Amino acid sequence: MRHRFWSAAAALVLTPVLATSVAAGGKALSCYEQATVPAVYKTVHQQVLVQPASSYVVQKPAVYAYQNRRVLVQPERVSYRTSPAIYQTRQSRVQVQPASIGWEYRVVKGRKILCKVQHPAVYQTVSQRVLVQPASRVAVRQPAIYSTVRERVLVQPASSYRVQKPAVYRTVSRQVLVQPAQKVWQPVRVRGCRY
Repeated sequence: MRHRFWSAAAALVLTPVLATSVAAGGKALSCYEQATVPAVYKTVHQQVLVQPASSYVVQKPAVYAYQNRRVLVQPERVSYRTSPAIYQTRQSRVQVQPASIGWEYRVVKGRKILCKVQHPAVYQTVSQRVLVQPASRVAVRQPAIYSTVRERVLVQPASSYRVQKPAVYRTVSRQVLVQPAQKVWQPVRVRGCRY
């Protein structure tokens, strides 16, 4: 409807110019007055870059922990101990002279006579050192000696990773001129003028 009005108004732009050349005082058939059609704007929404995309690196330090560890201080050892021989003194009765028969002179009633005589065996108690247990070499085992130490161990090595930050946009609104303001002639109702 507005476009139709503007077309009609534009067609009337030269009409008053022609009418001015006609002598005044005639009967007015139609009257027009000049009016201003305001400019036409529209709202445009547009995304504007507020902050460009960027990235940064995050460093993660190494992680350590403490733990107990069993360490060998002295290995197992074997030494030998020598046990001397054990002796014991024992006494035994041994025959020193066996029983025998011999001849010997005796004096009986003033007479010297030869007699056959039996001699018993002669015994004697003697001490003797007897080996009870021979010398020996005995192995003595000494167990290993351990100790516990507290040490710092690496649980997770140091690392890094990159964080990406997307660009930040903002939507802004602005007025855009669609059609500038213009002067047009539009019909008016006045007394003495038909319309």
